[in-house]
Formats: sequence, C-alpha cells, structure tokens
Amino acid sequence: MNASSPLLGGILPACITPFGNGKADPGAMAANIERWLQSGLDGVLVFGSTGEYVYLTDEERRPLLAAARRVIPSERLFLVGCGAESTSTALRYLQEAADEGADAALVVTPVYYTRGDTAAQRRHYLYLADHSPIPVLLYSVSPYTAYDLPVDLILELATHPNIVGIKDSSSDFNRLALQIRAQIPRFAIFAGSPTLIFPALSLGAAGSITALANIVPEILLGIGRAVRDGHLDQAARWQSLIIGFAHTMRPFGIAGIKAVAAHRGLLAGEPRAPLAPLSPAQTATAIAAWEQVMAQAGLAPAF
Repeated sequence: MNASSPLLGGILPACITPFGNGKADPGAMAANIERWLQSGLDGVLVFGSTGEYVYLTDEERRPLLAAARRVIPSERLFLVGCGAESTSTALRYLQEAADEGADAALVVTPVYYTRGDTAAQRRHYLYLADHSPIPVLLYSVSPYTAYDLPVDLILELATHPNIVGIKDSSSDFNRLALQIRAQIPRFAIFAGSPTLIFPALSLGAAGSITALANIVPEILLGIGRAVRDGHLDQAARWQSLIIGFAHTMRPFGIAGIKAVAAHRGLLAGEPRAPLAPLSPAQTATAIAAWEQVMAQAGLAPAF
C-alpha cells in the first residue's frame, strides 16, 4: 500500500455480483456499492466468493471493476479478488485490477492440483507477490476449497513486503488468534466469518470482510464501533445476534444473500447457474430472519 492508499482495515462486504438477462451488470454493481458505502462501510471487496467470481467470464471482469472504481471514494478501500488456479492467470488478474485502480487484491488458494501442497502454495504466492503491481492479501476459505493455508506458511509469507494481509474464512478462531498473536508489522488480518468479528477485533484483527455485510452492515459496523469504544457488552450482544442470523442464512448460501439484498432494495439479480434462486418459502424465511435481527438490534436500515 502506498502513502495515498486508504487504511487496510475495517468492515467490508464481499459484494454480490448482480446479473441481469444472463449478464453481469456493471451499472447495478455501481449502484449497489454507492448504497453500501452510504451505510458507513470502510470499502468493498469485489470478486470474492460471494461475488460468484468463479462464474465470471474474463470479458465481464473489467467493466465491473471500472464501474466500481468510479463510485468508490479514494478514502475507501477497493479490494479485488484475483484468485485463479494458475499463477499466470492470477497475475493477469492482478495487473487488470491494478489498471482499474484497485488498492490491493485477495488471492485465494489454488486447489485443483495443489490442495495440501505447501511447496506449491508457497511458490504461487511468492511469485505473485514478487510480480504484482499492487499489494496481495492471502485468502484461505476452506468452506469452498476444502483447504486451509497452514498458519506457519501464512506467517512465513507475511514477511514478504508485498503480502500485506489475509482474509481467513475458516471459522476457526484458534487459527485467527495465532495469526493475530504473531503481531507481524503491516500485515492486516481480516475475519472472514461473521461469527468471529467481535473476538477477532477484540484481539486486534484489522477488520472483517463477510457476505453478511451486504445485508446487515449496520450491525457489523456497530460491533466494530462497540469494540473500538470499549462497549464490549454491546458488541457481545450484537455478535450473538449475528451468530443466530448466520446460522439461519448459511443453508441458503449466495442465493439467500441475494434474496435479502433484493428485499432491501439492492439490485441483486439471481445467482448464476448452476446455482439457483431461493424458493418463495425459503425467501420468506430469509427475509423474516433479517427483519428479526434488525429489530433485535434496534436498528433501522441505512439504505
């Protein structure tokens, strides 16, 4: 990160990607980002797992990035998922993100041939860090990849000057705690699970990047503020609400996030096949859960 870049931290959504008529919609992406930022979120991540990045074509990526950059103020973070199975493709995505003004990039672990291959993961990340025009964050998301980067490897890679952080979505607090405890300078640790925001921030994590920030940013930002201000009872209470809400929403996946986002007035669109939208009954359950958690937190939607 250079001196003019925004601070690497805070609460960010792993943004949904809106699809309309079978195509990714850059205008809808920009409109959604403007509304998310109105809630006070510290920036956005596009092309994360919730953004269905594995279903995007190369032709769809750049217009979405350009649309996002136009509406993200310079003081808010613009992170881009640049993961790919091959090192060469990941590097091409990193260059593309840099060209479109990204502040930094998340690079998910490649796993098709290299799941569990520590040497291959090390080669991948070190090559990208050596050649990327923008800073790199590691991204370990075992719910999708069935693989967690070993903590020892994370701490080793964290010493590279162009590897500046990690989004750890393992839901394993012990992993997060070991990373935070290492206190590696200028290495930002983001909790990827919404159920760990309060404990992670309390120990010193830089922030959280989650799917739920698409639809309950007010509560997640409230947890962050409460931790910062020392109101730990309130942070714990809201964290408990999020744990229950996440439990309800988890079986619905990306389709559930999109259903609630649409209910909130965002331009969500349907998930891309082979994913499918929720049934009417599932949609009603998801919306009822969202209404309940917002009411329990005593918060009105910011958008």
